[in-house]
This record gives sequence, C-alpha cells and structure tokens, in this order.
Amino acid sequence: MTKAAGSRFAAACSLVIGAGLALGAVAAASKLDSALELFGHGADSAEPALALSAKEDRLAALRAFEAERRARADFETLGDSGRTLGADPYAVEPVSEGRMFAGILRGRSALVLLDRDARELVRVAAPESPTGLAVRDQRIVYVVGELSPEIARYRVEGSQLIADGNIPVRGVSGLRDLAVAGDWLYAVDERDGRLITIQDRPGSVQRELEVGRGAFRVRKKGGFVLVDCLLDHALVAYRLLPSGLVDAGSRQAIVHDGPIWSFDALDTKSEMILAAGGVENHPLDRRNGSFGFIDSFLFVYRLSAGQKPERLLELNLSELEVVVPKAIGFRPGNPPELDVTGFAGQKRARLRFSRGFGAPPDVETEPARPGTNALGRGTDREIFANPLFDAWVVEQAGESKLVPVPDAGAAPRSAELRVGEALAFTTLMAPNNRSTGALSRFSCETCHFEGGVDGRTHHTGRGAVHATTKPLLGLFNNRPYFSRALDPDLAKMVNNEFRVAGAGSGQDPWFSLETRRFGWLRELGVDERELGPERLRRSLMEFLMAFSHRPNSKSHEKSRLTSDERAGAELFRERCESCHAARLVSDEPATRVPFERWEALILSANAPIVWARAERERTGVEPYVHPNGARVPSLRRLYKKRPYFTNGSAADLEALLRSVRFTPARFYHQQPPADATLGLDAEQRAKLHAFLDLL
Repeated sequence: MTKAAGSRFAAACSLVIGAGLALGAVAAASKLDSALELFGHGADSAEPALALSAKEDRLAALRAFEAERRARADFETLGDSGRTLGADPYAVEPVSEGRMFAGILRGRSALVLLDRDARELVRVAAPESPTGLAVRDQRIVYVVGELSPEIARYRVEGSQLIADGNIPVRGVSGLRDLAVAGDWLYAVDERDGRLITIQDRPGSVQRELEVGRGAFRVRKKGGFVLVDCLLDHALVAYRLLPSGLVDAGSRQAIVHDGPIWSFDALDTKSEMILAAGGVENHPLDRRNGSFGFIDSFLFVYRLSAGQKPERLLELNLSELEVVVPKAIGFRPGNPPELDVTGFAGQKRARLRFSRGFGAPPDVETEPARPGTNALGRGTDREIFANPLFDAWVVEQAGESKLVPVPDAGAAPRSAELRVGEALAFTTLMAPNNRSTGALSRFSCETCHFEGGVDGRTHHTGRGAVHATTKPLLGLFNNRPYFSRALDPDLAKMVNNEFRVAGAGSGQDPWFSLETRRFGWLRELGVDERELGPERLRRSLMEFLMAFSHRPNSKSHEKSRLTSDERAGAELFRERCESCHAARLVSDEPATRVPFERWEALILSANAPIVWARAERERTGVEPYVHPNGARVPSLRRLYKKRPYFTNGSAADLEALLRSVRFTPARFYHQQPPADATLGLDAEQRAKLHAFLDLL
C-alpha cells in the first residue's frame, strides 16, 4: 500500500470509528470490527476484505482441531505448564573447583549434581519451582524457589548432595533469585520487588529494601549488589558496607525503555563495568503494522562512586543472530572478554574489548542451539542450562554435546508440542526477519518474558491508543484475544501472529519451513524435510493450549481463606464479578462457578477460574481501544501482569483500587461521571487486595 492509500484508509477508519461512537449501534460496531480487523495485533497491511476472506478458508482445519480439543478439555483440572512442559533445567554453577556442577530443574523442583560431562550423579528435592542458585566456597549450595518462603542449604560431599537445613525468610511467599558473599545472602522477592539480606547464622536479623517491580535477578560483584527489575526495566546497584549490609542510600539505577534480561559485571578495582542484555532502548513502534525497534542489544556501563552510570557502548546483538540474551558472562583477562548467548537465536558471541570498553569490541560468533538460560564455567568446559531442549549442553574445545535430563515417569511430549514451544521462544516464526532500521529480529519472548509480560505500555499505531502487554499463559480458555477482542479463536490469533511476526521480511506468512536451516529441530524429534504452514500453526496452537499458569505462591498450599480474604471475595462478588466473571472458560457462560466453590478452586494448584468475560466494557479507561470499550481481561495471576489497565496507568493494585468509583447501576475504573461518587474505603481496599492476590 502507498503512503497516500494508507492515509485514505486511516481516514476511512476514523470515519467508521466516529460513526460507531455516535450511533452506538450494533450494526455500526460490527462494520467497525471488520475495518479494525485489518489492523489486528499483527496486520502488516490493509489487505482487501475479499482477500482476507479467502485466506480464512485456510483456517478451517485448524478451527476444527481447536474445537475438538476444547470439547474434550477439562479446564478445571488442566495441569500447569511448569510441570507438564518438561524438566526445565534453569540454572547451573560449578562446584568442587569446577570438577562438578550443581543445577536446578525448575519443572521438577529438584537440585542435581552433575559430573564434568553433565551426567546426573544425584538428585535431591529443592524448594518448589526453583529459580535461584548460588554457591559458597565451592561446596555449599543455596537454592530458592518461587513457591517457597525459605532458602534451602546443601553440602557437596564427594559425589553426594546432602540437605543441610533451611533458612526461613519472613513475609514472603516465594523467592526468585539469590547471591552469596561469605555468610551473607542477598535474595530477591519478585512479587513485592524487595531485596532481602540475611546471614546464614543462627539469630540473623533479616533486612529488606524495596528495589523495584519484578526484581528477578541478583548478583554480588565486587563491592556491589546488583538487581535486575524486569517490569521497571531497570538495573539497580547498591554499594555494600564493610559489614556486608546494603547501603540503602547508595542506589544507582540504569533505566531503559524496555526489559533487561541478563547482566554481568567486572570489578576493575577503580570502577565497575556492567554489561547488560536487553531489548532495544527505544519505544516499541507499531505504526508500520510490524513490531518496530525490538532488536536485542548489549549495553555496557561504567559505575563509579558518587556518579551516575555512564553508558560506554551499545551493540545490536540481533544483527549477530544473538536474540534474547539470557546468559552473559565476563572472562577476566587482558583484554577482557564477554560471552553472550541468546535464548531465541542460533548464535553465541564472544566480544573482546581490546581497545577498551568504550570502543567497538572485536566480535566472533559461532553456531549455538537456542534455549540457553544460564551458563556455568568449569576448569576446562562450560555447561549451559537449556530448558527449551530440557537438557544440559556441554561445550569443550569447540565441540558441543546435548545431554538430555533424565525424566523417568514423565509423559512424553510430542514433536508438534515441542516445535510449538520453539515457535514461541525462538526466531522460528519469522526466520527471514532483518535488523535494519525499525525492522527487528525477535521472538515472542522479546515482549513476553517466560510467557508473561514486559511491563511496557506501548503505542498501538492507532491514534492515541496505547496498550499493555498481556501474558501468553492461559490463552486456551480465555478467548477472544487482545484488548479489542477481534480474534475470536486461537486459529485466527495464531495466523495473525505469523503475519505480524514476519511483517517487513518479504516472506509470505503462509510459508513452509525447510528444516535443514534449523538442524536442531532434529533434536526436538522432527524428522520431516519440511514443515508446512498449517503444521506450523497447529504446532503453535498445541503449545499455547498447554501453556497454562503456574501456581500462585500466595494461595499455594493454603487450606482456607482468611477472614479478610473471605470478606474480599464477598466484595468482589458484589462489585466486580459481573464483569470479571468466575468462569472456567471466558466465552462460555455455562462454566460460571458458584460462590460456594470459589475457595476450593482458588486454593487448588491450578486455580483455574479465569475471572473474565468475552464482552467489551466501557469503564472509563481511555482512550478506548475499541468504541465499545476493552475486552474484560482475565485477573488470573494478576500479580504477574503489572502495570494495569489497557493504558497502563495503574502501577499496582493499590492504585487500581483507589481509582474505583461506582453508582448503584454502573462501575468505573477511571474517568467517572459526576454522579459516581461511591468508592472503596481503606478497609475495603485492603480486603479486596488480599483476595485479588490469590487469583
């Protein structure tokens, strides 16, 4: 489409929008939906409606597949994907002077001891859903998990792991990561954005510090403790006092426009050099119908006492096919080197800073499997944790070996499901994308970290309308999709995602994939020479159907609601449930759950109630994404979805609840009319907050 034609089409859409607002008629809204559909989540051009209609016929088999799967699905007992999608090796560290390695299996809540070839020597129970691993003195191992309020301690004795007690942490329902220095432990609470400091000794006093939303990685480097706050798009640095305590007044923050996924630091005595891997530091741009300016970048900063962090370098990693870097590690030396491995791409890079950190480094790349989440360096080899392949990867002397995690008793996963996971978390969905100008090479995870959100409120490319990122988790029973609710089923949504993912690449989105381009597909069980367009879409649908929420750490292992939580449930039933319906399937009113069953289902591991409806509502959250308002969003795992509202104007639940106003007949989140004077008092907000935290 020419720029002039695009302007005429935009003007036509504006007229239709105006007509829909003025008339408020169902017929006008229906016509508007047809027009807006051309600008769906991924519309890369305003194709003629007739052409779109013809392409819809391609989806008939996929819709039949979806209907069949939904007909036999039990949404009340659908398992969480934290367990059903494999062992998920998540982190790895060397022990015993690099002769062995300790690793955590997030999907099996286990700590394992590996030999130098990544063969499992022993496996012991770990805190549930473990995500943090730290080693002290090469023989003491600490582990934290998202569903446990304790730090578990283990000893490495020979080729054995010996459980050595737990360190309780007050006021948390889970911990995301930790670092260790001597007997000091620095842990992060992702849910409440806190850094917790405690010593591994009897009677230690716990200290807490608010650091930022989505605190999910922490490292101790030199005289600093460093925290990555995913939803605040910030790396936060604090100096450590000689005692080992955190100097709360020394905070330095590096803030970007989008999330930072990984970092490492090099202490040069006089200063700290910090390397960070994240999305391009630029607003996401949707004006051309594609995802613009979301390449993966490396950023290098200098931290000096009493000065603001100084950016020395930024490098486009996506140009190197290193996409969504989650594993970054310095190699001290002269000159220093940095290894960067992407989760989504097919390359890893080694950067040599022979001319200092402010000059472009010498760069070498080599092929690598996607899926690398963490790196452990031994004396003569490296071991990577790879949850995509459910395996450890051993790199030695230029050779790479995949070592699958033993997983006896687990239900085998089909190649189709595993390909679907790869489509979501690698560049496989848009294999011909480029990194030029606004065009980007990316994966779904660029905006949906681990299937969740990135904390962004981005411009949609439509007038003044902005929207927050929503999770990919829990989509199967939460349709229609997107804030405008224009994709009625998974078949259409997935088809649109293929279209937008490769917009600007010059490739027809209805493409076949030659598997020889991606040799690692064989290790996922693919033996075909080619995967056709319908097969690719079906694989992604298969994965999204299985990609359900993990348990909620606040409701996990509770047997009863507290009095405040029960009072909050009653308030929710009175004020909120007419929109955020207690349904197991958002577009099926018959699946609504009676109030007397709420407690049991909320406190079940799956906590399956969607708390949503398929319809749109106008509750004052402007500008409206659609003349009829925004689709009622799911409140399931609400604590993982910040910020709130389509316009992202509520940073947290307290801000959301303070803005509530209502009349006897109507409810408003924002912009209430003059007669909507009723709201929630402090006690009601506290009780409702307690209930919402459980969903």
